[in-house]
Amino acid sequence: MYDRARALNVPLMAGSSLQVAYRKLWLEYELETPLEEAPSIAYGGLDAYGFHALELLQCMVEWRQNGETGIVAVHCLEGKEVWDVGKRGVWSREMAAAAEEHIESRSPGRMEDNCENPALFLLEYADGVHAVNLMLNGHLRSWGYAGRSGGEVQGMEVFMHGDPHPHFVYMGLNIQEMFLTGKPQYPVERTLLISGALDALMESCYRGHVRVEALHLDVCYRSDEKMPIRPSGP
Repeated sequence: MYDRARALNVPLMAGSSLQVAYRKLWLEYELETPLEEAPSIAYGGLDAYGFHALELLQCMVEWRQNGETGIVAVHCLEGKEVWDVGKRGVWSREMAAAAEEHIESRSPGRMEDNCENPALFLLEYADGVHAVNLMLNGHLRSWGYAGRSGGEVQGMEVFMHGDPHPHFVYMGLNIQEMFLTGKPQYPVERTLLISGALDALMESCYRGHVRVEALHLDVCYRSDEKMPIRPSGP
């Protein structure tokens, strides 16, 4: 679909509504931001909600220095192994805490005590950046992100208001803007890359939680400086 749209010069948009939802605390990056670490945290099914979690992660990390370079390998882990690799430094407990700090809809106590079957997505980017996503069913029911840039850690919740799901209004507004201008409001390459990464992660899970090389995910792009239409308040 992506190749055909480019061949026909047809504007194409896709992706999760999380990228245009309200951010609490408000966090966004300028182009060429140096990023050292970046986790997202989420809940739900590995494929259905894992997609949204990865889109949230990608809509932030694509602003890093030199833009998006593609993904070379992925790894999905579940259960006790998630905590074990965390103790070995594969993912940072400090960064995960920053990603969940502003989330109100979470259970008291430690994620290790609240999650019966956590899941971890590991993404290895071609430029050497390692990013992770934690699926924390039983611990929270929201979405979070944190990033370390220049030694400073900043985190946020992507806030979903609930009924009547106003974040979808902003997705609709961006689609209308594309109809009016003929220009996508955000890069469809993001969804191309993340859809492929999620497919490879499900393959990793199916094959017994092994690392999967994904050299076909050589999707390189730069995010536009122009931001999509997003809410200005909670």
